[in-house]
Amino acid sequence: MSSWRDSLTSLPGAVAHFVNESASTASSYLHSQSCASGGSEESAPQHSDYKALPIPASLVKEQWRLIFTSDANIQDLQAAIAHCRDLVLLSDECSEERRWLVRHLIDLRYSLQELEEAQALVGDDVVLMSAIKSVVGHHFVPHHPNTRNRLQAASKRYYCDYCTGIIWRVVQTAYICSDCSYLVHQKCIDSVQRVCAHVLASERQYPISEICPEIGLSEQRYKCAECSTLLNFKNSWIEPRLCDYRGLYYCPSCHWNDSFIVPARIVHNWDFTPRKVSRTGLQEIQLFLDKPLIRLEEQNPKLFVFLEKLCAVKKLRQNLVHMRHYLAACKIAVEQKLVEQQLDGRRHLAQSNEFYSLRDLIQVESGALAEFLQSVFKVFGTHIRACDMCLAKAYICEICSNNEVIFPFDDGCIKCDQCNSIYHRVCLTRKNMICPKCVRIQERRLQLERPTSLQADHENANSANESSESDAVQQTETPT
Repeated sequence: MSSWRDSLTSLPGAVAHFVNESASTASSYLHSQSCASGGSEESAPQHSDYKALPIPASLVKEQWRLIFTSDANIQDLQAAIAHCRDLVLLSDECSEERRWLVRHLIDLRYSLQELEEAQALVGDDVVLMSAIKSVVGHHFVPHHPNTRNRLQAASKRYYCDYCTGIIWRVVQTAYICSDCSYLVHQKCIDSVQRVCAHVLASERQYPISEICPEIGLSEQRYKCAECSTLLNFKNSWIEPRLCDYRGLYYCPSCHWNDSFIVPARIVHNWDFTPRKVSRTGLQEIQLFLDKPLIRLEEQNPKLFVFLEKLCAVKKLRQNLVHMRHYLAACKIAVEQKLVEQQLDGRRHLAQSNEFYSLRDLIQVESGALAEFLQSVFKVFGTHIRACDMCLAKAYICEICSNNEVIFPFDDGCIKCDQCNSIYHRVCLTRKNMICPKCVRIQERRLQLERPTSLQADHENANSANESSESDAVQQTETPT
């Protein structure tokens, strides 16, 4: 711990003082933990002291916040960024220290950028902090609800995510995180301990795939997983509440009994029953709600066997993938932005049939996604069949020689995986699923390879004859 404290002494005055003070608090906390095994719970930091540990122990735990105060200038931030970058290079790869330092470095650079932009607007002689406040990965901006009806705005209640108190909008200023919608009083911003759910979701990159990975209160040392409030009978009873998404126990201040669907239960059990989740779990799930990250057929292929609605959606998405190739090559469709108008922010539905978002799965269960895809399919089909450029790329079944044009997304048609030719399914079935075009390509390849093989055999025969003749001459020239 002393080595880290010594390495941080080169920070500017205000920054170094804050860091050394936090490190001293952390070292005293660790010393008290190691000395008192029986009284470990009494020596643990309470809710009021926990905010004094922004830096992990070897850099204190995973809790962190900005190490500079509001009076830090651009020179202080630049020096802190340079030193933090050096500490990243000195830390072990894939360690908790490096993870904290990288998070911290991003926050420092973000705050420096905000301060530079604010000074550029006002002038070089005036220092003005931006309206955006960056704390523990959150980017807080003033909260202004978008409600046109004043009566509705006045009747709706907002609660602080930190102190759980009501935010009286008439007399109190509130801030909201632009990334995860964390809402707090202005007075509570500096006390925020919860790491931004956007940071956690970016590091995880995928929703938790296990169903309620509970570890038990004993593994949590009978403390809240977020604020470390003691959950026991010694002082007063605080109800431990289980988060069905993260499998951890929280105190009532960090777990408001919010109910929401759990991604793992949908993927494994197709269960859309809302479960009780913590505030941080709720914010994280909402961040994953519209991101196409779930490979449903790879994780649980049996769902497509038992659920007809999933098979119908998969077929529609396969047809849209074929249609997108026609529309991407059509100049008229590109000028009209037909794909963007119909799919808007859900273009993944026509790019492949592998990835699903949580909202997609919810709409599959309700039937809304199949209706949406069917309407898009009709619009795309109408354009392709009416556009001369798209019709020029249609196919004709060469087995039945019918003059009717066919497309890979038509019902009753099948596409060859080898040569991409399109046939009627009935016609190809009569040919024992043998593609005529693939047969012609194979025969042509054999014809091209036959002359080369004959030439190679001829050259081998000539070389053999020459070698035999040379051996006979050598035998006649040798004396008896």
